[in-house]
Amino acid sequence: NTGVQAAAAALARNKTGKQKYLRGLFSGGTFVSEAQIVLNAITGPLASNAPLDKKYKLTDSLRLKGNCVIDLGEDEFTVGRPHPMIDFSLRNKLIVSQAGDPETAVILLDVVLGYGANMQPLADILPSIREAFRVNKTLTIAASVTGTESDPQVRSRVVEGLRKAGVIVMPSNASACRLAGAIVKRLKMAGKCAMESK
Repeated sequence: NTGVQAAAAALARNKTGKQKYLRGLFSGGTFVSEAQIVLNAITGPLASNAPLDKKYKLTDSLRLKGNCVIDLGEDEFTVGRPHPMIDFSLRNKLIVSQAGDPETAVILLDVVLGYGANMQPLADILPSIREAFRVNKTLTIAASVTGTESDPQVRSRVVEGLRKAGVIVMPSNASACRLAGAIVKRLKMAGKCAMESK
């Protein structure tokens, strides 16, 4: 898609030399699988706590390295606490801590609406997103919002709130992954060119 490629080129240009990886912080396991399928073709294999191939399993799910996607809905995170679609607190901490990693170029998020999800997603996630951008001025945050206008949270309202905060909201999780992957791929190529020109 030429639109995605053009956006990725523009976003890749404003990164620092150290920024090169994407970090997917997902509340939905299906999206983690989809992200790996989409991104494998663009960036190569990703580490995960729920990898499609066991050899890419993270040894510690809270210590993210390289390109990786994590499913915060896995049992290791949900024992004794509400599901991350409802309780954003762990993901909010990770949004800020990953923004603080100088190697993070893109953070990928999913926001799921509906009666079984967080009823005030913007109020709960925006403070962490604002903090992430404060910590990392050249960070890209790409997200998808899964839901409809008839959900209690109202999809268009959530999309608009995220966009106003600086998040790039894509029409689907797959398209958000394609954008994130395209940015990281460009950064990798730029890094190679810089190495070769030395």
